[in-house]
Amino acid sequence: MKKTVITFLLLTATLLTAWAGKPEKLERLARQYKGEDGFEMVSIGRLGLRLFGGIAAASGDLDKEERAALKVFKGLNKLIVIDFEEIPQARKATFATKVEKILDGMDLILESKDKEETFRIYGIDDGKDIRDCVLYSSDGSLIVTKGRFSLDAIGKLMEMAE
Repeated sequence: MKKTVITFLLLTATLLTAWAGKPEKLERLARQYKGEDGFEMVSIGRLGLRLFGGIAAASGDLDKEERAALKVFKGLNKLIVIDFEEIPQARKATFATKVEKILDGMDLILESKDKEETFRIYGIDDGKDIRDCVLYSSDGSLIVTKGRFSLDAIGKLMEMAE
């Protein structure tokens, strides 16, 4: 019995370790391309996210739906937005291959395919929250989040939108 429990714990720790660091790897990769023409990257940390949320909440012009949207983003610690659509095609293909290699093995939450474009959402779904969410579009967009999205808050926001 002890052997089974220890094996299970080691397997779980290995899987969690494999996931951990994926957002950091994507950020390091993006920093390698940062100076290239057509490659844009914006990184906003915890303080910046809190500041934007505070300014939006203090503006007083928010309706019920917008306040619910702010609650969804309350658990985020970092947001990185990357646009690599305009870099030269060869560099774009190399960057996309490296991104897909990093994303390989991550939990795929949602995938949407169009004729020419594929959009995927990766993350850790623990039943209550989605953590470390990555949104990747093959046309040249990547959004990396560190932190949590509350599934309850997302559900309430979706109900309001209907």
